[in-house]
Amino acid sequence: MKISLNMKSPIPLYQQLVQQIILEIANGNLRSGDQLPSIREMARQTNIHLHTVHKSYKELQKKGLIKMKPNSGAFILAKQSGSIDDIDLQQISCNLEQIIVEAYVKGISEEQLQQILNQISQKIISLRALQFKGEGAVLKE
Repeated sequence: MKISLNMKSPIPLYQQLVQQIILEIANGNLRSGDQLPSIREMARQTNIHLHTVHKSYKELQKKGLIKMKPNSGAFILAKQSGSIDDIDLQQISCNLEQIIVEAYVKGISEEQLQQILNQISQKIISLRALQFKGEGAVLKE
């Protein structure tokens, strides 16, 4: 797992860590059942405070992506593709709506927003394609 945080970014470190772990799940480097480093170990690896890592892990748990077990650690709960339930779908829809509304309020045009969404989708598709090639599977478009 490769975590890269930008200490100079205006995005809070805990959010960067959450995004990086979600990206690792999306590209297949972290799978359901995998254990994340302990809070102490992740803090050491990323050179951030224990409380920042804890906040990130709590956010991931709130999103239903990890399960934190006392004295055992944090484990990935990512679902397989196509197994999303109605509650998850509603939450994702609500999150997207909030992001889109915020983008419009900040003056981003519909075209710019569509371009951003396309770029992000292509990035994820490319990462997934690399992961499937590594497993010997064929990705169909």
